[in-house]
Amino acid sequence: MHTVIIVEDEVEVAHLVAQYLFSTNRYKVIGMASDICTARSLLGAITPDLLLLDVYLPDGNGLNLLAELRSQGIRSEVVLLTAAKEVQILEKAMQLGVFDFLVKPVLLSRLDQALSRFESRQLKLSATEELTQSVVDAFMEVPIGTTKAAARLPKGVDQLTLQKIREVFDAKPQDKLTAQMVGEKLGVSRSTARRYLEFLLECNELAADQSYGSIGRPERCYHRVR
Repeated sequence: MHTVIIVEDEVEVAHLVAQYLFSTNRYKVIGMASDICTARSLLGAITPDLLLLDVYLPDGNGLNLLAELRSQGIRSEVVLLTAAKEVQILEKAMQLGVFDFLVKPVLLSRLDQALSRFESRQLKLSATEELTQSVVDAFMEVPIGTTKAAARLPKGVDQLTLQKIREVFDAKPQDKLTAQMVGEKLGVSRSTARRYLEFLLECNELAADQSYGSIGRPERCYHRVR
């Protein structure tokens, strides 16, 4: 259960996000604030795992508050929820360690992607004992292979399902799995799983070997590229 504080002056947005977090059964909203003053007091007393932060608040700028928090050693993961469109806002957010930026009106599907990224980062950190280049690349989301196919997702491949398939192989990188096995793990059809696996194969994230069953029918077994 991850703890969350929401700093957002639009009540409807704050409640929408809070209700969605509650519905996942993975997050506990431990505080909400609609201005800098309240947020500063709240964050001075409690450090959440995740901070959902607006930029333009009635009594100041959320990024200035975040700069204060960073100077105090508060390292909560941060997602911005904002109507700000200026490129400079994004640049400053990245400098302050914001890992995702959601432009209002916030889409719940996009919020879910941000939460998936947060959970993936937390899992990688908790499972890491020694820092290696592969660990850094995974945490920083540096692709293993660089191809034209990796630059954009083709039709029929969405980012959320793709990330879930990556996580299947990240959990046990030594395993060799067929499309049928991956499909059963994710609750999708064999053909759907195969489409994603072939995409990762093309991106050089996976390799494949031919396997022959009892009746001699060949089937690909996919595994992580080491």
